[in-house]
Amino acid sequence: MGRYVSVFLLLILISVALFFTLPLLFGEIFSQFIIGVILIIFGSFIITQLFYIIDLIKHKGQ
Repeated sequence: MGRYVSVFLLLILISVALFFTLPLLFGEIFSQFIIGVILIIFGSFIITQLFYIIDLIKHKGQ
């Protein structure tokens, strides 16, 4: 389970870093900041769950 927590936190860290650096390059878009953060968290959660499901399917096949 610790592996999935680390994947989740890594994805959030990368997404937040991109969320703050890309507006500096392409202009300020901070009016939608809250919606962006919520989408980052939900997206990271979904990706982490996909990793979990893939590993679960792999272990059932063995």
